[in-house]
Formats: sequence, structure tokens, C-alpha cells
Amino acid sequence: MIPSPRFSRVLISAAVALSCAPASALAQVAERAAPEGLVSASVLAPVAAPAAAPSLAPALAPFAAAPSAAALPMPAPAPSAVPAVSAASAESEIVASAKTRAPGPAATAIAAEALAYAPAPAPRAAAPAPASRRGVLSRLADAALGRAAWSSVFDGGRAPAKSAAPVLGGRTGVRELGPLTLPNGQAPDSAPSLPSPEREPGVSFQTYALPGAREVGGILEPARLTLSADPADPAALAAELRRVVDGDAARYGVAGSDLRLVHAKRVPGRAGLADTTYVVFRQTRDGLEVHGSALSFTLKTVGGRARIVAQAGRLFPNLDVDTSGSLSDEEVRARIARRTGLPPQDVADHFQFSGEKIIYSHGRWRHVKLYAAEGLPFMVAVDMSDGQVMAWDNRTGLRQSKPKGAAAQSAVTGKTVDHGPILPGAKIASVPLAFLNLTVGGKTYTTDKDGRFSAPGLTISPKGLTLKATLSGPFATVQDQQKKTLAVSVTLKSDGSAVQVVFNPDASLDDENALAQVSAFQKINLAYAFLKERGLTTDRMDQLPIPVRSNLDDECNAYYTPGSPSLNFFRSSANCVNSAYDTVADHEYGHYWDDMTGGITDAGLSEGWGDTLSMYLLNNPVVGEHFLKHPGPDGKDYIRDGRNTYKYNEYDEAHDQGQAWGGFTWKLRAAMIDKLGEAAGAALAEALVLPTMFAKAANIPEAVAQVLVNAMKSDGTLVFEKEIRAIAKLHGLPLPQAPRGRVARLASAAAQSLRRLGLFPEL
Repeated sequence: MIPSPRFSRVLISAAVALSCAPASALAQVAERAAPEGLVSASVLAPVAAPAAAPSLAPALAPFAAAPSAAALPMPAPAPSAVPAVSAASAESEIVASAKTRAPGPAATAIAAEALAYAPAPAPRAAAPAPASRRGVLSRLADAALGRAAWSSVFDGGRAPAKSAAPVLGGRTGVRELGPLTLPNGQAPDSAPSLPSPEREPGVSFQTYALPGAREVGGILEPARLTLSADPADPAALAAELRRVVDGDAARYGVAGSDLRLVHAKRVPGRAGLADTTYVVFRQTRDGLEVHGSALSFTLKTVGGRARIVAQAGRLFPNLDVDTSGSLSDEEVRARIARRTGLPPQDVADHFQFSGEKIIYSHGRWRHVKLYAAEGLPFMVAVDMSDGQVMAWDNRTGLRQSKPKGAAAQSAVTGKTVDHGPILPGAKIASVPLAFLNLTVGGKTYTTDKDGRFSAPGLTISPKGLTLKATLSGPFATVQDQQKKTLAVSVTLKSDGSAVQVVFNPDASLDDENALAQVSAFQKINLAYAFLKERGLTTDRMDQLPIPVRSNLDDECNAYYTPGSPSLNFFRSSANCVNSAYDTVADHEYGHYWDDMTGGITDAGLSEGWGDTLSMYLLNNPVVGEHFLKHPGPDGKDYIRDGRNTYKYNEYDEAHDQGQAWGGFTWKLRAAMIDKLGEAAGAALAEALVLPTMFAKAANIPEAVAQVLVNAMKSDGTLVFEKEIRAIAKLHGLPLPQAPRGRVARLASAAAQSLRRLGLFPEL
């Protein structure tokens, strides 16, 4: 059909308008306000891979990162637009130096390598020139030729302004992790993803049973399905939910027997909230987990019975995959060696089996075995049917009575910068080292959360006993770039006197390696204790220590590796501080917590979880304060701030998206403190937000909806609904809204009256 000339003119006009529009019209469903300020970034320098085991060191030499494209502009938060926070909870703004300093000379190999890929930064201009506007065709051409990222096609037509001093990672405030190549110089594969609905039809849904909901279809359900199982028995609830799935094939499309339980986590209600049980399943086929699948139920104990108040699913009933294939270990090693370029013996010695599952990669579902090697930032998958090998970048933290025994009131401390990064003029303090293992007389003892220990019944000869310790414990172990860790050795006397064990007792600000190791160990264990005290850890977190690597020969970032858990922090450079300090360590531990509760479901949400853990633990909305040694054009030297005004956009980069969840959780905490006071308000915010981690929301809007559901009391009503909705709206996060017509309002008022009289409490 040929359109009429009049309609053709309309189409042409629309095309011209879209090509010139300042808003990201092609990428967004709804119009979004343009940011008030833009911070651009220079071309990012390549990032070297972390050190590996000694025998792999020669093979890692080719792991030089490929040059990466210029970072996209980052919206700067507008302080004037941020809602006021009560004085009890407000943190002072970071005051950045007004001086602009040129970066120091290249003193390391990584700096020299950076110069080979990126031009020297130009002197900062007094004021940036206006950004030139570019049409859609020009932006498409830039992306196709590699001159810009594909997301820049929809950046509103603005060409990124050139930065003077290195504003590292313009989108996040840190240098983005540079792309890596395999040891043989080949590019890695894309990480496994989910197929598009058009290519692989599946089942996807989310529903909420909110007070006042009526039969309107879509996201709301008119009634809460009540379970007969004991609300205090998570295992029984999970079993009954399998029967619920079996009874509704139209909704779920899979059998209850094809679901693997990830967790059934019961969280007792705090601050008047109802008890909650989060039950999460993964789909399986022939006993193999399907990557990316999920079925999540949120149950509230209302009127003494467990009721489903929210559920979300991503399932694939018509999964087409061959699970019968099998390869010998020898053939697997040979194929990994050919794909990566590593010697077969190195593959045999260092690659460890990491799991077996079904993933979607290269356009189809595949039955794969997963492998990882310490020191190589890749996850390797081998297709058991055709032997194809895929490798992708896998970088994504009560007071006791006086003890009795040989070491009464003994304690272990270490010296580091307790708050903020290691900077000139920073204060070095002795900090207690919680959950640290000590060896005395062939036995192992562990310090408590305050760094104290005792060894009751230990017999010490007149010559004494030697106590030895490294930065290792049941929940974290620390090593530096050279796989070394601090060690201490002291002698216990038979007189029963207290022993004060001090790591790095003569520490100074010049000893960055030791300070960073102590800081990493202390901060990771503090984050663990914070979650443990609230009943929010998992068996994996309680039983196995996470490897922590500090002082890696890289700069301006830190990362966590899902699938093969490790936390990794970088040394300082001319551009950035050492990243092993409180807010950054807590952020990375948030990724670990996210992974251990059922896997990272969404990159943007996981970034927000990292920020939330840092902000809630430290009572500080700023993440990465003083991270940049050269503040950006706006004078900011930190990474992110929970007081931001970012509006959520599903097409934005993950760290940008994370601002929506971090901003929502911080402002909710501030609002609760404003209403209830410091202690009660912070406790309520934690009770509303932190347990929803176990719901494993698929994205940030779903996570915010889970907070609304979590605000339910045991009588079925919601508390602080107005505040939750208002703060969500600030970040462009719509929440499900029950229809509130005249009849609905009258019915709600009548139900509230009956509840107040003690009649029909379940209404």
C-alpha cells in the first residue's frame, strides 16, 4: 500500500523531528526530562587482567585490554531538586577541592599502556563548548564504525564533550572495566542472555494482591490465594506452592516437579510489619537449571494464615534443548585450550568445574558445563552436544562478659584508615578485626564481632605458646596482587595476661598495601555482620569464606565475579585512590549478597543493591567519597549519591539505573527517620527494604513494588503507602495502584471500621 502524498509529508516531518529531538524518544516509552548537567569522559584506558597463579603468568601476558569507546555523558544530580532530609539523618555534602590538578606522570606499566590507546588529555577549558547536535543517521554511522557506543544513538543527538583531566568513567564516576581479550588475542563471547519473546516464546508475568484490588486484569489480582500450610514452615509452604503451579497450567506452563527450590526464606515482621516468606524457584529440564528462569512468590502471614501477595515468573515451557550430549574430561580440556590459547596442561591444572546448566547463547538453548580458573576473569562454558566453547568476561562486600582462660580480654586489631580512602592527611586508626582465625597450640580460634578472643582450657607451658594469624577467617580471606597476605606471630605467656595482637603496628600512610589489606578484611566482615544480625545471610555466606584480593595492578574500579565468587580491589594511581575502603567495599559486598541469594537477576538492580547496603550500613548517602583525585567539571570527586534525582529508564546503563533503586531506598530511610526518629526510622526502613532481596525481583520497578507489598501489616493493611509511592514517583518508578472508585472507598471504610471493632479482621 502506497501512502498518500499528504501522509508521506507527515511521515517525513516525524522522521526529521525524531532525528533532531533532544529527548531519547526512540529509546524510551515515556518522555524523560533532560539532565541539568552533563559530564563527559575521555577515551578509557585499557585494563589489565588480575594476576593469576604462577604457572599461568606467561599466558596472561596477552590479556591486554582492547581500546574502549568513549564513555557516554552522565547526568549530574541537581542538589536543589533533592527532597530535604531530616537533620538526624542528613550527611554533609562532600566538599571537593576547587583546584584542578593535572594527572601525575605515568609511573606504571598500566599507565604507559593507557597512553598507547588514548591521547593525552587536553587542558581543561574554562567553560565547555555547547554540545553539537547530531541526527539519527550520523549517530548510527558512528556506532556502526565503532566511533561510539550503540547506546549513543539514542542520547538525544548530543556529541560527548571532550574532557580535560580524566573524568574516569563519565557514567559512573569510575573507570569502566575495560574489554578483555582471551590469551590467544581473540575476543570473548557475550554473556548468556534471555531469548526475545518473538524468537523463543515463554511465560512472563508479575501480579500483586494489594488491599482494595478488584478484578481489572493485568498486574493486580482481586484476591490473595490462601495456603493451608503452616506459615512458620517455609518447607511446607514451598511444597504447597508446587501444587499451586501444578493446578494452574495456563499461567505457569511448567510442572511443579520441574522447579528447583532456590530458597524459602522466612523473615519475621519488624516494626509492626507482617511476617514474610520469600519462595524462589528456578526452572529445570532433565535436572539441569535453566539460566535466567525464575518463579518468585511473596507470602504474608495475614490473620494467622499464609497468603500470596506477589508473584513473578520468567519460564520457558517449550524449551528446545538436547541434554543427552556428553564429552570426556580430556576432550573438554582440549577444547578449552583451543578456544583460549592456554596450554592444555595449564587448563588441566587450574580450571575447576563450576556447574552444569542450560543457557541461551549464540541464538539457541545449550546444555553446558561451566569452568573457571583463579586469576582469569572469564567464565568458560562447553556445549556438551557440539563441543562449542564460549568464554565471557565475568567481572560484575551483644556485649560479652569478661572471658576466662589463658588469653583473658585478648583482642586482635589492625591499623588502617577507618572511614574514607587512604589519602594524604587521613587518620590511621586501630580497628578490631572480627571473625579472624588464630592458630594456637595446633587449635584454631576465631575472634568475635568485636575482635576479641579467648582460649578456655588452653594449657601454656612456662616457655609460652606461639599464636599465629593471617588475614583469614570463616567469612573472608585477603591476599594482595602477589597472593601474599599480612601475618602476625606473638607469644602467649602462662601468666594469663591479656594479649593484644596488632597487624601492621608501625603502619604509615606510605604503606598502602598493608593498610588496604586490613581495610578490606575489616570492611567485608562488618558487612557480613550487618546482614547476619538481621537474619539476611545465606548458608553459602555462613559456611564458605569469600576470596578478597586487594592492591590489584589496575586503577579506578573494583569488581565482584559472579559464579566464581571473589571481591577485587585496585591500588591507587595518579587518578584514583585505593578502592579497598568502606563505601566501595560495602558496595561490592552487596553484589556478593545479591549473587548468594539466588543469583544476580538484573545488573542495574544489583548496582542499586550495592549502594543500598553501603548507605544503610554506614548511614551515609555518598558512595565512593573522594574516589577521584581529580574532581570532574562539577567539582564532584565521588561515585554516586543516594540523594540523586535520576529518573529510571530501562534502556540506561546499569550504574545509571542503579541510582533509581539507591535513591529510592535512601530517601525512604530518610523519610522514616523524619517520622519516627533515628533508631526506629532506620530499623523500619531496613525491615521494608532489605528482606526484599530474597524476592529476587527481575528489575528495579519490581523491587520497588516488593517494598510496597512488604509494607503490609498482619491485618492486611499497608503502612506508609503514601510515602513509598511518593518517593517511587520521584525516580520515575510507577507502582501498581488499586482502583479507588466511590464504591471501593465505601467498602474500604466499612472494612476498616469492622477491623477496629475486632470483627472480621481478614477483611
